[in-house]
Amino acid sequence: MELCEYQNKRLLRENKIPVLKGNVAYTVEEAVEIAKGMSCKSWRLHVQLPLGEKIEKYLPEIQGSLDAYSIEEVESLVKRLFESKVLTSRGMYYPVQRIYVEELCKIEEKISLSMRVDTQTQKMLVCIKSKKKTSECELPVGKPSVLFWCRILKMFHFKNVQEALMLPILKQMYAFFVKYNVLAIEFNPLVLTSKGKWVVLDSRIIFDDEALFRFPEIAKMREIPLGLERQEKARVYNFRYVPFEGNIACLVNGSGLGAATIDLLVKKGGNPACLLDVGTEPTKESVFQALKLALSEPNVEGVFVNIFGGITRCDVIADGLIAASQEISVGMPLVVRMDGTNAQVGSRLLFDSHLPLVVMKDLDEAADMVIRQVEELL
Repeated sequence: MELCEYQNKRLLRENKIPVLKGNVAYTVEEAVEIAKGMSCKSWRLHVQLPLGEKIEKYLPEIQGSLDAYSIEEVESLVKRLFESKVLTSRGMYYPVQRIYVEELCKIEEKISLSMRVDTQTQKMLVCIKSKKKTSECELPVGKPSVLFWCRILKMFHFKNVQEALMLPILKQMYAFFVKYNVLAIEFNPLVLTSKGKWVVLDSRIIFDDEALFRFPEIAKMREIPLGLERQEKARVYNFRYVPFEGNIACLVNGSGLGAATIDLLVKKGGNPACLLDVGTEPTKESVFQALKLALSEPNVEGVFVNIFGGITRCDVIADGLIAASQEISVGMPLVVRMDGTNAQVGSRLLFDSHLPLVVMKDLDEAADMVIRQVEELL
């Protein structure tokens, strides 16, 4: 998981890592107040988009940089931005809804500083890059000593004052890295201002999804990019959602079975609308939410449930299907193919539920059935 720029900078500031003065504004009035509250004469304006989105261009186009050199210019430029939309690299159009107003500084020197977990070697690495040199080394087990940090900095031949000022940044960066169990943290660039201070101009922090339960204050900051709401809902309920462009939703247990199911439907002339993979150990709740998500798709005209029970118990799948079907009127063909662990129990539960669905054991026949029933509705 990653956060937006303003969220990253707020976290860094709270953890005593130097960043420029700044705050996020949601209105022109807020932007002006933020600018007035800073003891500076120039400002940089950053449009804040959901995570992972990069601006391709502004609509209508805004010429020049997003730098302002007077309060009047801040007000004028922010007003134009809030009246604009941005086209992102994913081809999505977003109205500008928030702007980060930040102090504008003069840069004397810039470097890149990062710490990350090497997933192959399971080692923690620190890397420093400048125009002339790049150095990467393994972080020691336990808290690194001052001598360790000094040895790294000596490679870059910084002036003594610059080196002394960067040392606490390295120490605080490592403390942040360990405190939040992050997979990677990067300051790119870390700049030396004309005032002789090192500050983080931009940053990237990758949090470990598996560790977020320990940091609920971080988890609640997650934002959902436009168009990815269904994938996010699937993640919350521990299943996987992959969209397609057809009209038959496929609910399966396992990625391999999912790929085979999609291939089989396409081979037989069907058109998959989405794949919902509840995994090998689904719960009644995850199956319930997966079917609800499938039925909420506007282009879905039929549902094909293909379950092969190994670790997965077919009766758990059946309980989830029944719960979702009772809450939502299905009103469309729903074909269930079950085989494996507790398949007979699951099939009996579905039969006894008296829901309008078809339960089959043969995969080919089940695929033919759902395709035929959907075609009969067209």
